[in-house]
Amino acid sequence: MSHESYYVQPAYPARQDGASSNAAGRSRSVAEMLESEEFCRGLLENARWPDGPVCMRCGAKGAASRLTTRPGLWTCKACRSCQYSVTSGTQLHRSRLPVSAWVKLFYATQIRNQNLTASQVSRRFSVAYLTAKSMLRRIDALRREMPEMADRLEQSLRDLAASSVRS
Repeated sequence: MSHESYYVQPAYPARQDGASSNAAGRSRSVAEMLESEEFCRGLLENARWPDGPVCMRCGAKGAASRLTTRPGLWTCKACRSCQYSVTSGTQLHRSRLPVSAWVKLFYATQIRNQNLTASQVSRRFSVAYLTAKSMLRRIDALRREMPEMADRLEQSLRDLAASSVRS
């Protein structure tokens, strides 16, 4: 008897509409949307893998399944030995901060063009000064090392900001 169906659910594309509304029927602000860990993870997944997740080990496309026991974790059905997330192999890998913190910092520095210092990041995200300094360095490194992903994330966030202004 296999327990695979219990632990693994089929891959599905993340929502791209971004125009979710709350119970009152009005459109949510960008800040409210970026509070959601799932929403931010979906933005990063769409930016990193526009055609769906790709296995880090064997490079298989379309062979990924989400693990239901750990949000954001994918497993490869082709090689059956690789588990990965959207941050694996990026500058955001092995970070203890939630994905939403990284997306909010990217939004503040890249979309709103705020020139934040480590002290300001430290206060805004309630992290230590050295962590804030590391966050700023990692965002810059992500921009340099994965420009396509950063450009797609930036475009998604710009579209999100534009749609929230229109509503």
